[in-house]
Amino acid sequence: MKLRVSLFVFCAALYVGASDPGPGGNKKSPSIRLELLLAKLEAMEQKLQEMQNEFKQYQSKQEQSQKKTFNALKKLDQDVVLVLQNRSCHNFTQQIVSVLPKQNQSAHNSAPQILDHVPLTSTTTLRPRHTHFSSCKDISSRISISDTHLIRVKNDSEPFKVYCEQKSFGGGWIVIQHRYNGSLDFYRGWDEFRDGFGDLDREFWLGLEKVHQITKGRKHELIVELKGFDGSYAYARYDAFEVGNESEQYILKDLGSYSGTAGDAMTYNKGMKFTTKDRDNDLDPSMQCAHYREGAWWHNACTDANLNGRYVNADDQKSLCWAYFKNIFQGLSFSRMMIRELE
Repeated sequence: MKLRVSLFVFCAALYVGASDPGPGGNKKSPSIRLELLLAKLEAMEQKLQEMQNEFKQYQSKQEQSQKKTFNALKKLDQDVVLVLQNRSCHNFTQQIVSVLPKQNQSAHNSAPQILDHVPLTSTTTLRPRHTHFSSCKDISSRISISDTHLIRVKNDSEPFKVYCEQKSFGGGWIVIQHRYNGSLDFYRGWDEFRDGFGDLDREFWLGLEKVHQITKGRKHELIVELKGFDGSYAYARYDAFEVGNESEQYILKDLGSYSGTAGDAMTYNKGMKFTTKDRDNDLDPSMQCAHYREGAWWHNACTDANLNGRYVNADDQKSLCWAYFKNIFQGLSFSRMMIRELE
C-alpha cells in the first residue's frame, strides 16, 4: 500500500512537471499525459505483483525443505530406538564407523559399552522390520530378550504372534500356556482352546491349532515349570512333543522321555485326545473328565496333570495341580508350558 501511494505521488509529480514544458516546449493535452502516467503505474504494479508471487514460491519451497529435514530426523531417531531395543549395538556402531571420517573412527570402540547402559523398555510397538522367523529358537540367535514375536511356521502360512522365553533353559522356547495369578478363567469350551485365549504378556493359552502347526513338521521338546504357593519350584522335561490336527481331536501324538524334578505326571496322557467341558473325548465311561476336574486336558480316565484346572490354594481335585509335586490335588500358584524345536 505504501509503495502504491508513493508511486501515485511520483506520477502526480511527473504529471505536474509535464504540464509545464518550459519556454519553447511542446505542450500535450492533459488527458494524454494522464493516460501515459496511468499506463506506467499499471506496468509498475504488475511488476510488483510478479515479485510478490516469486517471493511466495520461495517461501513455499523453504517450508517444504524444512518439513523433509524434520521427517528425516524423526525417522533416524526411530531407527536408533529400534537398534537399542534389540541390542544390535555392534552392527549399529559398525554402520556409524563406516560413514565417519577416519580421524573420528578411533572412538568407536567405546560405543557398545555406552549403548549397553541405555535402559530398555518392554513395549512392543516398536519392532525391527525383518523376515518373519520360523521359531523362537531362530529368534534367540539374534535377540536375547524375552518378548512377543511374529513367527511363520512355513513360507506359505500365515504368521502369528507367540511369546518367546529367551532366558530359561538356554532360551528359544515358545510358551504355550502360562498361569501365575488366577486372573484368567481357564474353564472354557472347545473353540477357545482350539484358537487360544488370554494375553501373551499375562496369562494365556496359545491354542491347540497353533501348537499343532508348530509341532507337526518339526520335532519339539516340552518343559513344564511349576511353583507352589509356598515358593517351591520344580520342572518336568520331555524330549518329544507333538499334537495332532482338529480332525484327530488334537491328540497328544508324541510325548518323549521324562527328566526333571516334578515327577512324571504326563505320560499317562500320551495318545489321548483333548477334552473340554463341551467335548468329551476321555476314556472314562462313568464321567466327563473336564467337568469332574474343571479343566480341559488330554484326559485319559482322567489325569495326573490338571494344569488348566481352577486356580486355588487348596487340596482340591479341581485345582491346577501336578500329581507328583506336593500331592495329587494340591493347587499350585504357577504353571508354564514351553516347547522348543530340536536340532
